[in-house]
Amino acid sequence: FAQKIRNCLECKVYKGATRDPIEQIGEQFNNMMFILEAKNHELEEAYNELKLTQSKILQQEKMASIGQLAAGVAHEINNPIGFVNSNLCTLKKYTARLGEFIEVQAKLLAALGTAATQEEHAEARKKFKIDYVLQDIADLVEESLEGVERVRKIVANLKTFSRVDQAEKKASDLNECLESTINIVWNELKYKVELKREYGELPLIVCYPQQLNQVFMNLLMNAAQAIADHGEITVRTWPEGGAVHVAVTDTGCGIPAENLPRLFEPFFTTKEVGKGTGLGLSIAYDIVTKQHHGELSVTSEVGKGTTFLVTIPIVEEGSADA
Repeated sequence: FAQKIRNCLECKVYKGATRDPIEQIGEQFNNMMFILEAKNHELEEAYNELKLTQSKILQQEKMASIGQLAAGVAHEINNPIGFVNSNLCTLKKYTARLGEFIEVQAKLLAALGTAATQEEHAEARKKFKIDYVLQDIADLVEESLEGVERVRKIVANLKTFSRVDQAEKKASDLNECLESTINIVWNELKYKVELKREYGELPLIVCYPQQLNQVFMNLLMNAAQAIADHGEITVRTWPEGGAVHVAVTDTGCGIPAENLPRLFEPFFTTKEVGKGTGLGLSIAYDIVTKQHHGELSVTSEVGKGTTFLVTIPIVEEGSADA
């Protein structure tokens, strides 16, 4: 009987029934606080994830809008530039014919006219600077044609950069993607950057060209912003180990070692307020790693510069991974 009494006293049901009510309330309160804290933590994580997703969607929509705008502008510019180019080519031919006619006329006057007539013709030709005008017209037309060709290249680069019609992966040349992106951001680089290109012979890779153009634009702009006065940016490409590699190196201020682990985190930025969203590198990282199953890494030394390395695996078009 004594043993049964002891067992009863040790029973959880008995202990729970005879325990101090205040102690029970305290324990229940602690349990509720623990659960509430856990739920708050889950809610905070969900909110941050939602905020990040919303920001990335807005950024991607912004890039898509820029791409559509660029494609539209390129199309609108292309037509009048075609007319201008055609007219300048025709004007070049007409100017050459006019020059030939004037020379034939001069020879006829020399053969048929008197000495006074020839002298009068020579004076008139000198007075109206006919020789200079003919040469200057030819030079002006040639310069205009060169300008038109530059505009046509810019239009082609805009179309290559935007590629709004390419929602699917396609075989692309990363050297071509880089060149079109460089031309798009050149105005931000040319005044303080000496750009060096070290392009290797690359195989075509299956990728989303517009997305990689966005990655390259972010890396080039970051490199330019890291250079205070004047410096160098080197863009190097090469194939190795079943992948294509793109390195963007600058001679800028460098990144402190403590910031490197957080560099690809969403909203992390060392720029002044209003000068950076902290999403550029995060989106670039997602594009490379998630959309292309590649790698994006960084090495840096304060005072010497930074190198971003993009590695994209070579996948044959039509394969299961493409």
